[in-house]
Amino acid sequence: MNKQPKISIITACFNSEETIEQTIQSVINQTYDNVEYILIDGASSDGTMEIVNKYRDRIAVLVSEKDGGVYDAFNKGIEYASGEYILFLNSDDYFFAESVIEQLADFLKDKNYPAGVYGDIYIKNELSGFISRYGELFNLEKIKNGSMPPHPGTLLSKKVILEFGGFDLTYRIAADFDLLTKIYLKYENMLFHIPILVTVFRLGGLSSHIETSPIVKQETKSIINHYFPDNDSVFDVSVSRTNEDYLKAWLEKVIFSNKSISEPLKQRQIKNVMIFGSGEMALLIAHDLKKNGIKVCGFLDNNRERQGIVMNGVKVFPPEGLIEKGQLLDAVIYGFQGYHEDAAEQQLDSFALKKSIIRLSWRNLISEID
Repeated sequence: MNKQPKISIITACFNSEETIEQTIQSVINQTYDNVEYILIDGASSDGTMEIVNKYRDRIAVLVSEKDGGVYDAFNKGIEYASGEYILFLNSDDYFFAESVIEQLADFLKDKNYPAGVYGDIYIKNELSGFISRYGELFNLEKIKNGSMPPHPGTLLSKKVILEFGGFDLTYRIAADFDLLTKIYLKYENMLFHIPILVTVFRLGGLSSHIETSPIVKQETKSIINHYFPDNDSVFDVSVSRTNEDYLKAWLEKVIFSNKSISEPLKQRQIKNVMIFGSGEMALLIAHDLKKNGIKVCGFLDNNRERQGIVMNGVKVFPPEGLIEKGQLLDAVIYGFQGYHEDAAEQQLDSFALKKSIIRLSWRNLISEID
């Protein structure tokens, strides 16, 4: 393959009027020239097609008809695709940057056109504003444990996809995991990770919906058992019971008593805080505090990949950021889900902060609510 490969991008959509335009624009604005865009619509009844038709001249193949779901639509797209490589982009996701496909194409060439390459994605919770990065080097052992490269960040050889018959429609939600498992079983050494952000993945699709979560787990477990019958690995998605109890207590007080975890802070006349942790728990705490008049000056996180991220207007700092902001603070709230308070205490002790800064866990705050 002497020239840059032709890359087909396939989007399946259905009633996606709120997000489809950003998806399309992220494709047509790519700097890479040899791109074919295929859009398969499942006979949307909202304004999706009115938006799509604004870009008709930039879409190589456009189909709008009833289908059997997203994987049926993707399979249709595969039939139309004329590119050597294919990327499946959801209708509510979008490319992270305009140069993404160009970077992937260059990487394909560097790796002598393998079975596939995959990068990382940003996972964005549109409701809470939480952002996390997902992506790493995957191997067959991780597949056995139910992990896989993110399909919106994965570029696969069309020839390889067709070798395995595309997506198995037996699976309602985990057909992408099934396909990638089959590909890894044969081509593990021909799949390469490139550590760049490829797409932004909006939570709220099939896999993240609470009603379909049991189906995801059931299908994933079924696939693992099918391909790895002697597998000793345990596919486990259990949740900490202790955290669940605290969260239930918080929820009960919010719903039935209109109480906030800010109340114990207000009783101490605390007005300015930083939250140690930048996960979803920390974001929930920040939302509660801000809503009740307490200023959240920042999140603290030792993970360098999270430092600099801004969530709901609040920036993530390294813990050393406390030294600069310490004079303005009244308290540090430990907002992580694990039990890391002792390690955090030792780290904060090393900063020689003013003694008046109070340190509290989110669990402490919940316990103190009347």
